[in-house]
Amino acid sequence: MAKLKRAQGIALVCVLALGLSACSSSGNDSSEELSGELNLFLIPSPSSTSIQSFIPEFEEKTGVKVNVSETPYGEAHQKQLLSYKQKSGAYDIAQFDNSFLAPFCQAKAMTDLGEWVSGSDEYDINDFDKGQQDYGKCASGETFGLTLSTEPMIQWYRTDLYEKLGIKPATTWDEWYSNAQKIQASGASGQLIGFGPNVSWWWMTMVWSFGGKLYDDSLNPTVNSKEAIAATDFLKKLMTVSPKGASTANSDEVTSKFLGENIGAMINYSGYYGSVLDPSINKNEGKIGTAPMPTGSADITHLAGWNIGIPKDAKNPTAAWKFLEYVLGKTNAKAYLESGAAAIGRKSITTDADLLAKFPYLAQLEIPASSRIERYPQIAVWPEFEVAAIDAVTQVLNGKSDSTKAMTALNEKLKPILAKEPK
Repeated sequence: MAKLKRAQGIALVCVLALGLSACSSSGNDSSEELSGELNLFLIPSPSSTSIQSFIPEFEEKTGVKVNVSETPYGEAHQKQLLSYKQKSGAYDIAQFDNSFLAPFCQAKAMTDLGEWVSGSDEYDINDFDKGQQDYGKCASGETFGLTLSTEPMIQWYRTDLYEKLGIKPATTWDEWYSNAQKIQASGASGQLIGFGPNVSWWWMTMVWSFGGKLYDDSLNPTVNSKEAIAATDFLKKLMTVSPKGASTANSDEVTSKFLGENIGAMINYSGYYGSVLDPSINKNEGKIGTAPMPTGSADITHLAGWNIGIPKDAKNPTAAWKFLEYVLGKTNAKAYLESGAAAIGRKSITTDADLLAKFPYLAQLEIPASSRIERYPQIAVWPEFEVAAIDAVTQVLNGKSDSTKAMTALNEKLKPILAKEPK
């Protein structure tokens, strides 16, 4: 910890020495001396915990007082939008899920960081692959968020079980199911994905992978397509090779069950790798491997993660940018990861041999140019869309409806929802 603190201190001196005079301003004088306070709006997560570990050194070196408020995920979106609507200036920095980006863009709630980003050698946007450079961009081109975590869905598997049975990580969904069958026949549970309250995450990923879409370019729903129906059928098929309790497992429980029980493989976001390093959760230490997602008719990388940005009504935007640049820039990228954060997909991080040895999942953050990157749907009505989708998919998984009937009904239900999307 002492070494880390010293490294952070040295890094901050360098960042501030270089950045205060060299960074572009986005309408603010970045050469002015930092002062005052910063109010951070954070959502509890490994990344928000890591951010806070950098605060004491930043305060010591700059004299800027940093205040933190945390709001649970389920309440964060509405609380932020209300604050921005009131123009209260309550927050200088705000963390948000990438699924929040579209309504924030429509509300013009955040500061465009484009000039700051392009003018910062320390942040170095070119250290990210193209698909990840755009992760915090609005459709209209403004950069409303920096990447706080890069979390593609990936394949996780038990290396000991795979070696024993002579199987390899799946490259296709057919192979994924076949592997799960072999593992189940050996006495372990075959595989695990989230069939519970977060089932929409896996379902929409499957739809994309099977070559389908959730809606077309004119915002007409397309979940009644043969691809979407086939994806839903396959999702139900996977329940036959899943452990007890899978039908109600949320994303956190999926991870803890996979790491704590005798299960061959799971599909989940890379950001959960911190649990692998926690012996209180991982009962299979040294036996966890990672690989890219299996593919269907399309090679899809479902990229999730956190963004963080500066609200439009921030009272201290210059200091806010310097704090973000300090925590998320190149100098402290390694320290940020090692402090427990979900990794940021910097090429300098994903290709670092020492880090790869400790965090082998980093290799999955290098998304091939051949892959199509899909994010959470960037529409303001997504929360309502998602509730309807979860209900329909759950009916299929529980045997109350077949996929064709459920997806046909869902498609009709989504028409008035998508019609409300601001144009």
